Amino acid sequence: MDGKHTRLSRRGLLKRGAAAAGGAALAAQGQPLFAQSTAPGVQTARRFRGWVSRGSGPGRTTLQEMTLRAIGGRQVVVRTEATNLCYSNVGPVLGIQQGFGPPPAPPANAGAGQPPTAPPPAPPPAFRRMNEMALVQGHGGVGVVEAVGPEVRRVQVGDRVCVSGTPHCGACYQCLRGRSDMCQFLGRQGPDDLVPMADLADGTPVYQNSHIGGLAEVMVTFEEWVVPIFTTAAAADLGMVCSCVSVAGLGATTAKGAALVEPGSTVAVVGCGPLGLSAVQGARISGASTIIAIDPIRARRELALKVGATMALDPNAEGNDLVARVRALSSRPNDRLWAGGRDSGGLLGGAGPDFVMTTSLPRGTLSLPAVMFTIGGRTHHAGQAGACSPMLDIPRFVEMLDKRQYDAPALATSVVSLEDMMAAYEDVAYRTTVTAIMTM
Repeated sequence: MDGKHTRLSRRGLLKRGAAAAGGAALAAQGQPLFAQSTAPGVQTARRFRGWVSRGSGPGRTTLQEMTLRAIGGRQVVVRTEATNLCYSNVGPVLGIQQGFGPPPAPPANAGAGQPPTAPPPAPPPAFRRMNEMALVQGHGGVGVVEAVGPEVRRVQVGDRVCVSGTPHCGACYQCLRGRSDMCQFLGRQGPDDLVPMADLADGTPVYQNSHIGGLAEVMVTFEEWVVPIFTTAAAADLGMVCSCVSVAGLGATTAKGAALVEPGSTVAVVGCGPLGLSAVQGARISGASTIIAIDPIRARRELALKVGATMALDPNAEGNDLVARVRALSSRPNDRLWAGGRDSGGLLGGAGPDFVMTTSLPRGTLSLPAVMFTIGGRTHHAGQAGACSPMLDIPRFVEMLDKRQYDAPALATSVVSLEDMMAAYEDVAYRTTVTAIMTM
């Protein structure tokens, strides 16, 4: 063979096979999947800024300067261009989630001759340990690859990428069965799985929420979370498309793994935040003829009508008549069974939308009539990533943006700098903005 190629001997192949078998054995023994490579790391030391939450320190997140650590293995360094300020991070970012910030004051009746009020239950040990870490919050974003570890194959330095809120390894049990929205790397986010990506000035190691962060000038993740995208779209628009909320909304209405909305369908979307408004747009793109948006905030109802809803309802104004109103809006031209109509009554619930997208943040327990799912023909699809396959669907969503099918600017109602992130997160918490995008 010429000098440009490496000769592969029988002995060399056997050695490689033994090394691979050894790696599999370590995985079977429960060794960390995200441990940094023992080989010399890619030297990427540089200073950068980011918002860091520390449960053992001030309750609110603070802007800190950090020094990037060397990377190795499957790690990827991404220079952040934009990230969505996801509502589900409000608690840790603003320091209002249990376990963050100073301990609560003692009960008012303690020591006054009355039995003290029982304290709230303590968070699980793993949760407390996470709170004690210095964490860059966020759910990924869009950026440019600055460095890659020696084992990375998916992306190259200089690539524009989406750091997805959901990984897609393509090799685990779930990915091989077409459920990459449930990629098993997603569940490896506990305190024992996280790898430090930087150090504070006092030497404190800094980690990232879910291995991806986003609220910093740099993200360090593993290639399972990175999706290459080829576009010249504006960073703020891509920050909207690549966010977990838009992916979930578009996925629920267009992804192959979800209940695909068919042309002529009737769709009801409950909750018109960025996820719901993305679902409205996905329903429109898929050809739904009736799209009913439901939200108590007037500005969001108006925006829903702008991006594709055919009707917007205020649940407070409708009150107990909301369900009947939605059913009436979903009715067909006739209810004659022999003429293709849909019965408005009957044992199995009668008329209603073909698809209902509930996009509100889940709280507590949701009760549903069992008969509808056991023999009533109803199907429930989990909301994790909208059943998306990140490597397949995120590039599709970017193409929808490029072809102006998906209106990202309409949803990005607040675009802020790194320094203004905290005030924007308060707007997100109080619903005074639809979506806040932080750009660098």
